[in-house]
Amino acid sequence: MNTLVLIPGRKSLRYAGFTAGQETCKGAVHGFHWQGPQVALEEVKAIVAATGLLDDSTRIVVHGLFGGEEFPRPVRLDESSLARLTKVARHSPLPVVRLIELAQALLHVFPRSLAWLAFETSFFVDLPVRECRYALATELSDKLALRRWGYHGLLHEAASRHAGRNRRKQGLTKAPRLLSICLDAQPEIAAVQGMRPITVTSGATPLEGLPGESNCGEIDPTVALALANEVGLGPEGANALLTGESGLSGLVGRRVRLDEVLLGPRREIGHARDVLLYRMLLASGAAVAALGGVDAVIFSGRYASCAPVVADAILPRLEQAGVLPSHPGQWEIFA
Repeated sequence: MNTLVLIPGRKSLRYAGFTAGQETCKGAVHGFHWQGPQVALEEVKAIVAATGLLDDSTRIVVHGLFGGEEFPRPVRLDESSLARLTKVARHSPLPVVRLIELAQALLHVFPRSLAWLAFETSFFVDLPVRECRYALATELSDKLALRRWGYHGLLHEAASRHAGRNRRKQGLTKAPRLLSICLDAQPEIAAVQGMRPITVTSGATPLEGLPGESNCGEIDPTVALALANEVGLGPEGANALLTGESGLSGLVGRRVRLDEVLLGPRREIGHARDVLLYRMLLASGAAVAALGGVDAVIFSGRYASCAPVVADAILPRLEQAGVLPSHPGQWEIFA
């Protein structure tokens, strides 16, 4: 079966084609928001058609960030699901509006293909109340739909399923306690019991949690208020600074990728690697505590190849605390 995955972003439309699970093409169309989603999709269609990927059986999967509460599982893209998607806009209006526009154009550009919507937040719909709730008035939280989510749910879910399958091959049938570490532009750590997430480092938006390539991660809310009011940036300026000009890039003083920070010379990255690994250590310890121990550690994400660096920094500390089984193969990479 042929599959085309579409990932809309703020500035580009990324795509990847797969045949029988093997990647056959990938790339990005830049500036697709100003030129319109239909033009961008026509360009993607021409590119993937040249590879022989498109036929009557090609399945298209459209990646969405927000939408898990309305769509706890992948759903077929049609007029009904489009109507339901508009309900999600109250959680994150701009990203969802862009997704709706892309989905509408897709039905016209690929009328013969079966298309599906899949959301990163779906995996975290059933987070325990103690984890997903903020210490705010219930009425306010419900009115504004304030709760914690995870934003790499598709990777955490696939990695957890992979780890569980491997353990069953070893004759271990009990639902494993997994420490799932996603190494991406916005890294994320989740504690997973079997296939149910117990904790996650992200929050109501991807800003909360671990520091990423350009976002600050967890921060005292008064800092954002000070940036907006005392520094004079205003709400939009403060948001732009914390989400686009902070994090690892802010610490280094230039744009950097996660793999540069984890693998680069210390003289070039300063304290950025120490800050990231320390925050990951704290998050991992909290995740293991919530699980009551851990049976396996699994890495995924764009920079999963950097897993040895993270494992060397974190796992020995967990072993010393007696919460990580000390044996060969205690961690693995899901790619």
